[in-house]
Amino acid sequence: DGAAKRFAALFLDCNVEIVVCGKTRGEGDLRTVVIQDGNVDGKHVVIVDDLVQTGGTLYECGQTLLEAGAISVNAYVSHAVFPKKSWKRFNVGGDRACFDKFWITNSIPSVTSTLPVEDGIF
Repeated sequence: DGAAKRFAALFLDCNVEIVVCGKTRGEGDLRTVVIQDGNVDGKHVVIVDDLVQTGGTLYECGQTLLEAGAISVNAYVSHAVFPKKSWKRFNVGGDRACFDKFWITNSIPSVTSTLPVEDGIF
C-alpha cells in the first residue's frame, strides 16, 4: 500500500482500476498480503513497485492476486537488486514463478545484464 501512495496518481488518466495490496508482518519472517481495495477477478494485473530484493513480498502479492481470481499477474519494478541471483526464483521453473512478465529498468546494470531475455520472463 506504500507503492499505491507513490504511484496511483500516475495512472488516474489511464482508464485502469487501481488495486491496493497491503502487507502485515507477524513473528519472525511471517508476512501476510491482503487485497485492501479493488477487485482482480477476471482481470490481467500489473504490480507496480519501486524496489525488489529477494522478492518475498512481491511473490506473496502475486499469489494473493491469482488466488483472488486474476487471469494473469505481471510485475514492473524500478530497481531490481536481486542479491545472489535471486531473480532465478522468479524465472520459468523457479519456485516463485507466478508472473507472466517481469519488467524492470536498467537502474542496476550489473543485474539487468545477467537476466535471460530470450527464454525467461524478463
